[in-house]
Amino acid sequence: MNFKEKFKVMLNIHTRVVTGIFFVLCFYLFWIPGYSSIRIIDILGVQLIGLISAVTYLPFLVEKEYSKSVLAVLNTAYFLVINSVVLITGYKLEWFSFQFKKSVIAMETMIIAVYAITKVIFYLIDYTDAAKLNKKIQERNRNN
Repeated sequence: MNFKEKFKVMLNIHTRVVTGIFFVLCFYLFWIPGYSSIRIIDILGVQLIGLISAVTYLPFLVEKEYSKSVLAVLNTAYFLVINSVVLITGYKLEWFSFQFKKSVIAMETMIIAVYAITKVIFYLIDYTDAAKLNKKIQERNRNN
């Protein structure tokens, strides 16, 4: 995979992560009374999370195929990095407080939700792309 392709994947990841976070944030702002604004620093924090999510995805782009065990290790490490970055960023930007267990649980739930949604979206996109490729190959083989 060349630099241009890697950059495109990283930009996709950044976009999806940031979009997912903003959807969760909008839901949070709508349902939680008393907190009704988004600061510029919050937007920058979300952008930072998106950037780190994209950059830390690079190990997935080194090889075309990984064994299941390597993929499991990479996915676990990726989740732990993203989780840590979001928790640190969220704490520093006062999105939650470690003093209140409910806020930590809510934050962790949101992190897991955004991560899971992003993973599902990527899986569906990859599945659709693979199905299109297989269909083209089958059509080409029928025509030959």
